Amino acid sequence: MAKSVIETLQDHRTRRLFTDEPVSDDQLAEIITMAQRMPTSQYLQAYSLIEITKPALRQQLAEITTMPTVGEHGRLFVVLADQHRNVQLAPGATTRQALSEFDRFVGSIEDATLMTAAMVMVAESLGLGTVVLGSINNDTQAVIDALKLPDLTLPVFGLQLGHPADVPEVKPRLGLSAVLFKDQYAEPTTYQEELTRFDGVLNQYYQHRSSHARTEHLAHMTAEATHSAAKRREFLNIARRQGFLPELDH
Repeated sequence: MAKSVIETLQDHRTRRLFTDEPVSDDQLAEIITMAQRMPTSQYLQAYSLIEITKPALRQQLAEITTMPTVGEHGRLFVVLADQHRNVQLAPGATTRQALSEFDRFVGSIEDATLMTAAMVMVAESLGLGTVVLGSINNDTQAVIDALKLPDLTLPVFGLQLGHPADVPEVKPRLGLSAVLFKDQYAEPTTYQEELTRFDGVLNQYYQHRSSHARTEHLAHMTAEATHSAAKRREFLNIARRQGFLPELDH
């Protein structure tokens, strides 16, 4: 029996290890068709999914993401921002220009993001595990080349799902005062008490978790997260080569 949305989100945790038990085509069809009910900007449904089934291709994506488990069990997908289909549906220079400019470029990224989040929620409500792989954009051009992506498409996420082989701890989240403001933006100095509290909770989580236990703090983690930026600085240029953002040429 599927869990409720609230139960699913309360229990969410990233799973990287999966058993060899297959996710059936019927389960997959349910996950995708239910996820398609998420909002889509201007009803353009500007996303597509590519399932990766060839072992050599999975291994290539495992190397790009630096995650060996990507090449192992579970079903693996690359989620695309996709305005290519819409240009084919409504051909013409004016339509192409509109669909490739910033507004619809961002709309396609939003659509791909919402679709990915929805697939995570549906899959986990059915008792499966998931991991979202932003790290496919460690080498965006290599992914484009490997998947033979046409113009006006761009990889946004990888998504791996399957029957979980472990039960990692649930990672804590910031409290409401740090993310919910009233009428205007609140500077972090106004909720320092919450940031201090959360830093302690985070450190306790890392010290006592079952794998890779260590001392950890929010400021250090935030600084460490910036290290991936160097690998992804070409993303905007690659998007332009894919036909997006033509207005930047003027």
